[in-house]
Amino acid sequence: MEYHNVTTLFLLFLVTIILFSIAPHPTTAADPNHHKTGIKGATLIPTACRYAVKKGFCNAMLEADPNSKDADLPGLGLIALRQAASNASDIAEYFKTLLNDSSLDPEVQDGASECLEMYLDAAEQLDDSAAALMSKGYKDVNAWVDVAITDSKSCDVALVGHESVLGGKSQVFRWLCENALAVNKVLVDEKN
Repeated sequence: MEYHNVTTLFLLFLVTIILFSIAPHPTTAADPNHHKTGIKGATLIPTACRYAVKKGFCNAMLEADPNSKDADLPGLGLIALRQAASNASDIAEYFKTLLNDSSLDPEVQDGASECLEMYLDAAEQLDDSAAALMSKGYKDVNAWVDVAITDSKSCDVALVGHESVLGGKSQVFRWLCENALAVNKVLVDEKN
């Protein structure tokens, strides 16, 4: 009976060692040759976010998307762009709702109207960026994401003196855009 327990323990130990030896190691996340080794998903996210200004935010946002688990680097780039585009659309909807408020100060209504146009344009620029990324047009991705960021900053200017209307939405939007630019920079590095 005791021989059977020792054999079972030994086999369990052996299986555990084999599983640990074939599992990806955390150090592979920083592997610049991840595209050759097949690293995907959560293990690749730190590499994708290495140029992000807010690395923790970038990591958290990419990890929050269920599609990131099996995504390669271009897939993570698309996720980042879609998150930013979705946020731009949400902000545009917020401004549409705001414009229906008849009690709103006319100056704020004017600013909100400008912001609506700016965020609709930003969402369109980010959609164009996604198409560019899929065709490996990384310079176009940078250009269009930069335009989206400029749209957001223009909205801030349109609401100067009424910053509380935005409530930090523009800053979060720009962080999402910066995530997309960070992943794109990694893709450019790979290309070269």
